[in-house]
Amino acid sequence: MKDLLKSCKRYLNDTLGIPATFSKHNKTGSLPFFLNDQYDFYTLNLLKKEFVVLAAKNGDDLTPAKIQNHIQIVSEKLQLQAIFLGESISSFNRQRLIAYKAPFIVPDNQMYLPDLAIDLKEHFIKARSKTQRLGPAAQIVALYVLLNPDVDAVTPKDLADRLDYATMTMSRAIDEIEAAGLADVSYEGKRRVARFDKNRRQLWEAALPYLKTPVKKRLWINGSKNLGLLIAGESALALYSMLSPPKQPIYAISSKGWSTAQDIMPVTVSPYPEEAEFQLEIWRYEPKMLANIKTVDPLSLYLSLKETEDERIESALAEMMEKIVQW
Repeated sequence: MKDLLKSCKRYLNDTLGIPATFSKHNKTGSLPFFLNDQYDFYTLNLLKKEFVVLAAKNGDDLTPAKIQNHIQIVSEKLQLQAIFLGESISSFNRQRLIAYKAPFIVPDNQMYLPDLAIDLKEHFIKARSKTQRLGPAAQIVALYVLLNPDVDAVTPKDLADRLDYATMTMSRAIDEIEAAGLADVSYEGKRRVARFDKNRRQLWEAALPYLKTPVKKRLWINGSKNLGLLIAGESALALYSMLSPPKQPIYAISSKGWSTAQDIMPVTVSPYPEEAEFQLEIWRYEPKMLANIKTVDPLSLYLSLKETEDERIESALAEMMEKIVQW
């Protein structure tokens, strides 16, 4: 039954882009005994509405007429719209359920939720009007999870401790990640938990449309390199691939780090790039949060260069990603 619920959650998320939460429905004492023999009952929260789900223990002897009758009984007794959930059902019987206007979900096959039609339409209108990109903190969270395959469930407090952000900031980041359909977010007791059920390759592919370059601007610098800089850009890509390094080294620093560096170190911005000692990328987030010892992380590096129209760089990026995206 646990696998059926997990499949249903994934199906709703993948198909509709809507996170769903299930919990055991314990107020079934008013239901006929035969229903408790045939179903497990769960509360489903979807689009801020509550439903009761009839998860079939064995659907072999359940005809569409029986299912429709059971949905009516449960809806009337529990005063909640009931939805049938089954592992499989024939195409003919699915059509009969639709004719009966009986709500049902068969994961990876078909769903029919007539009571949610208007809500779904509004949801998609709002979703299209939302920003299509994650903010810097949410992007950090997504990349952190991708770079650490052992991480599959986190709370805002976990992330705040690991990434040196405020817990409230991490809570908002999880809101963005949930809205993008990248994680299943639910409450476990008082803890708000984000679970990443996709494998890492699937998560990367799902997240990519929401991720943007970390580079806010590029400057050409004369002066000290002793700023705690990380190797970035083509200089870093040369370490991850067969690309030849650029003559002018490239480094990265956060916006906050750059503001501090200008106050304490002798550095100047050169108006002439060709005369500068090195190129400096100013990042929207702290590159050290995800970096290895000396270079920026490969996923942020990919995002910083993926729009470059240079066949050498495109080839080197492909080479790098083939090495690291072996999740």
